[in-house]
Amino acid sequence: MPRPLLALVALLLLVVSAWSPSGHGHAASLVTSKRFSVPGLAGREQAVALWPAAASPDRKLPVVIAFHGRAESALGPVRGYAAWIDRYALGAAYEALLAPPLSAAAFGGLVRASDLAALNDALAARPLRGVVVVGVYTPDLLVQPHERRERFATWVARTLLPSVHKAVPVASDAPRAAGVDGVSLGGMVALEVGLRFPDVFGSVGTMQPAIRGREGELAALAERARGAHRQSIRLLSSEADPLLATTRAFSEQLRRRHIGHELLVTPGGHDYAFNRGPGAIELLRFHDRALSPVSR
Repeated sequence: MPRPLLALVALLLLVVSAWSPSGHGHAASLVTSKRFSVPGLAGREQAVALWPAAASPDRKLPVVIAFHGRAESALGPVRGYAAWIDRYALGAAYEALLAPPLSAAAFGGLVRASDLAALNDALAARPLRGVVVVGVYTPDLLVQPHERRERFATWVARTLLPSVHKAVPVASDAPRAAGVDGVSLGGMVALEVGLRFPDVFGSVGTMQPAIRGREGELAALAERARGAHRQSIRLLSSEADPLLATTRAFSEQLRRRHIGHELLVTPGGHDYAFNRGPGAIELLRFHDRALSPVSR
């Protein structure tokens, strides 16, 4: 190769190396993750945590347990537990929120222009601080007896969460510096877990929750939880979600009991596009806002 061409190649390599901290042509990630095992209800099982790479143990972050949908329950514990990262693109949503302004592409196009502008204004005024999101296998509890749902909720609150505090150095163990969220089946599970343990979970999010026929029962559970501690509650659905009417009915049950909550309805259906767009963005945004004040 002629010397002038060699010099040009060397210069290009130097520029690429200088642009990339790793020297491999990729920008440094704004998020980091860790996979670890925890004591399960039937032996050890896997969990995964995701949080901002810039976080420090000197300034700990709240923890959010995220539950996946029924399709991932069918995959079994070995593959299902990491659905929010491996299948729902939570990492990409986190990167977008940590480097605003957001574009419609971060939502997969499933966002109204007015809502996008409002969110970017809010991020400019108060940048995302971050939460530790923990994915864990969610068993199919839709048709399981009450005792099975209660047993799983107790495991999440009393065993899983303390295990996260030990495994993730930036995870806050401050009182009620934890939240739950989930989609469809996971949305039902998030309500079951969060509302049963208001002493543990300061925020309860649910997306497109599969609770048809149980709206009143779960609203009564929220009413009992309110007697112990105030919780931030957010309901999320989408315009083409077949469970939108269910979510609205649950919201009405909460309203009748004078239980404060947010009800958000975005564009989209009941599918992976929703999970990877509005679902992932809203999971991070809501709990970051609701929990940051109590984690310090």
